[in-house]
Amino acid sequence: MLNVNVLVVDKEFEELLPVLRPDEFKNLEQSILNNGLLDPIKVWEEPNTGRFIIIDGHNRYRILKKNNISLNYWDCKIIYADELPTRDDVKRWMLEQQLGRRNLSDIEKYEIVQKFKSVFEQKAKQNQSLGGKGLSNLSKVNTRKQMAKATGVSEGSYRKMDAVMQSDNEELKQKLRDKKISTDAAYKKLKKKEQDQKPLTPEQEIDRLDKRIDSIEKTMQMLVKEKEELLNQRILVIGKLDVKCPVEYKWVESGTFFYFWKAQFYVKSDGKKNVLGEYTVYREEYPSNYIMEEVPEKFRSDFRMVWKKAHDEVVQLKQESLNQSLNQDYSEQAISTDKTILKKFYRVLANTYHPDNNKTGDPEMMQYVNELKNEWGI
Repeated sequence: MLNVNVLVVDKEFEELLPVLRPDEFKNLEQSILNNGLLDPIKVWEEPNTGRFIIIDGHNRYRILKKNNISLNYWDCKIIYADELPTRDDVKRWMLEQQLGRRNLSDIEKYEIVQKFKSVFEQKAKQNQSLGGKGLSNLSKVNTRKQMAKATGVSEGSYRKMDAVMQSDNEELKQKLRDKKISTDAAYKKLKKKEQDQKPLTPEQEIDRLDKRIDSIEKTMQMLVKEKEELLNQRILVIGKLDVKCPVEYKWVESGTFFYFWKAQFYVKSDGKKNVLGEYTVYREEYPSNYIMEEVPEKFRSDFRMVWKKAHDEVVQLKQESLNQSLNQDYSEQAISTDKTILKKFYRVLANTYHPDNNKTGDPEMMQYVNELKNEWGI
C-alpha cells in the first residue's frame, strides 16, 4: 500500500488542468467507490528532492483522501526524472495528455492550449537564446503558429478564436463553447459590435447617410413603380364592375377661380365609390386622348359625357358669376378703383407665371392669367 499523503499537489501543475463541474466530480466519486480506481494516478519524481508530484489525476486523488482510501501500488504510475528531467518537460507531457483526450472540440483544445501558453513562450525564448549563441540551425519559433498547430486549426482560425475568447463578450464566448455558433460567425459578430460602438468620423458619417439616402430613393422609385402598376390593375378591375349607370362626378376643389375647379369622377358598386381620377375640366370641353386611355374601355363613353356635363356646369357658374359682377351698380370711381386693384393683382400673377421666370414660370397658368385680364377689362 502507498500512503496517499506522500503525494504532493503542485499548485502550478494543478492550475494547468481543467476543473470538473460538481456533477462531474460526483459521478467520478461514485464510480471510484463502486469500481475502484480504473485509471492510475500519474506522479513525477522531482529530481534532487525525491518528491512525488501529481501530474495527472488530481480529482481522483482528492476523492481517495476524502473517503480514506489507500493506494495500491498499481493505482499509481511513477514517471522518473530520466523521462522528464525538467518542469517544462512535465508541462509539455501534461499538454499532450490533455490534447489526447477524446472528442475535444476546437474551443476546448484552445482553452487547454491557453493554459500552457507559457510552455510555447519558453520554447521560443530558448531557441532565440541559443540562436544568439551561434546555433543558427534552430528555427525561430512563432508562438501563435505553434499554439494554432497544437489546437488543430489554421493560424487564421486561431487568431479569430483568440479574439473572441479574449474579449469581454461572455455571451458570445459561451455560445462558442456550446457549439451554437461557428468561429467565423462569432468573430464577425464581435467585429460588428466593435465597429458599431466605435464613433464615426465626419467623413464616415456622411458616407453612411449618403448610402441610406440612396437606399431610400431606390425604395421610393420601386414604390412609385408599384403604385403605377397597382393603379393600372385597379382600372382593369373597375372595368369588370357590373354597373348600369356608371360614371358620376363631384367637385373636390372649388373657389373664386373657376379655372382651377377640380372634379372627381367615379363609379359606384355595392355602395362603394371607385375613383377613376380627378381633373380640372374648365378649359377642355372633352377629355384628352391621354386621359381617356386611363379610363376602363366600358366606361369611356359615359365618362366623356359626364366630363362634358362637369365642364358645362363650371363654365355656366363662371358666366353667372361674371354677369352678377357686371350687373352690380358701381360708381365710376368704384369701378376705377377695382380696376386699379385688378391690375396690381394681374402684375403679381404675370410675374409669377410668366415663362421667363425660371423658378415659377408656367405657360399654361400664364394663359389662364391672360384670360382673366381680358375678362376684367384691364
